[in-house]
Parts: sequence; structure tokens; C-alpha cells
Amino acid sequence: MKKSDLAETIMQAAGITKANVNRFYHGLVDVVKKELVGKGECVLPGLGVFRARMRKAREGRNPRTGAVIHIPRRKGVSFRPYKELRLLLNPGSKEKSEGAETEKFQM
Repeated sequence: MKKSDLAETIMQAAGITKANVNRFYHGLVDVVKKELVGKGECVLPGLGVFRARMRKAREGRNPRTGAVIHIPRRKGVSFRPYKELRLLLNPGSKEKSEGAETEKFQM
């Protein structure tokens, strides 16, 4: 889903203007960035948790030349969805959760 598709969907679902949707979107992105940089994680209730994680240094290869290169350790971002979202995506899963109904998940 592209940003414009997301904005259109939110506009129709919430009955608000595209300008307000864009302000909300950019505000949300700014908050997530600030939380990740400051606290190392950002919780989005009902959705999941974004976490800043340190990735180990490793050896890699230059795909063009095949030469071995050193890739230094660095931070990356991971996302862990809440159980209800995992169940909506995997309805046959052995995890049990009350309130996780597939009809609620629509795109």
C-alpha cells in the first residue's frame, strides 16, 4: 500500500480531509522516529512494538567483485506485532486469544 492509498483509506474510514490525514501521518512518523532514537522502542497500541536493535558486525561479499568486506555493527529496527494481529494474519495458528476475529482485519 502506497502512502496515497493509505491516506485515501483513512480519509474514507474516518471522514476527515486529506490534509488532516497527512498531518497525522507525518506526526506519527516523527513520534516513532523520536521514540526509537530516544528510548529505543515505540509502542503502537493494538498493533505492536518497534524496537531499535544492535546488529552484529559481520563479513560480507561485494556482489560485483566477490571480495570479502567487513560490515560494521549498526542499529536496525525490528517490529513485533501484538498477539491479536499475529492471530488475524495466521487464523489456523495454535495460539489462542480472545477477541481476535478475522472479520475485523480489512484492508
